[in-house]
Amino acid sequence: MVMTVAALIMAGGSGERFRSTAPKQLVPIAGRPMIAWSASVLASVPQVASIILVTPSGVEMSLTEAMPPEASRKVRAVVAGGATRQESVYNGLKSLPGGTTHVLIHDAARPCMSHTLVTRILDSLETHDAVIPSVPITDTLVREVDGSVDAIVDRAYVAGVQTPQGFRAELILRAHREAAARGFQTSDDGSLVLALGLPVHTVAGERSNLKVTFAEDVRTAEAHLAGRTL
Repeated sequence: MVMTVAALIMAGGSGERFRSTAPKQLVPIAGRPMIAWSASVLASVPQVASIILVTPSGVEMSLTEAMPPEASRKVRAVVAGGATRQESVYNGLKSLPGGTTHVLIHDAARPCMSHTLVTRILDSLETHDAVIPSVPITDTLVREVDGSVDAIVDRAYVAGVQTPQGFRAELILRAHREAAARGFQTSDDGSLVLALGLPVHTVAGERSNLKVTFAEDVRTAEAHLAGRTL
């Protein structure tokens, strides 16, 4: 199968838990703006023909200027995000270039995503229409209600979900359209496909592919990115 892939880089989060006055996606990590790391990796993948930036209002120019040259050459649209992540992704999907067969949806707050992970997802998309990376949970999980433990969750049946997530373009557009029509909200794109009653395949994620949520996560990300050229 010949794939023409568009990569959506989701940079619309408010970063409230990060406690920074500057947009989190522009915070320097190992000498580069956070968003530049994953943009470089996505741009290096031959199947990725286009990049769409989904940004908060008012920082479009700053995020565009933060793109490394190899990523800038593939940026086809800069799209304003919505009130929720789901709305923001849908806005980006509505800007897909003609001829796009598949979509990768990635959070800019995951700067340590690797070329190997992207390739693994694209390989899986050869035989599956929806693919998400996951990692096993190592902590004991509990269900907490009103400050007390209500139940222990069996971690054998639980995994952590990461991005990028990959989809056949027509499928993820349909999933978002139907969710919007029904008022169904979720923070994960794979969940929208499951809501259609369709399967979502998993591939191995990477523990290094952490999400920078709190300020202290920057140091961990820098340790993973030290010496990386992409």
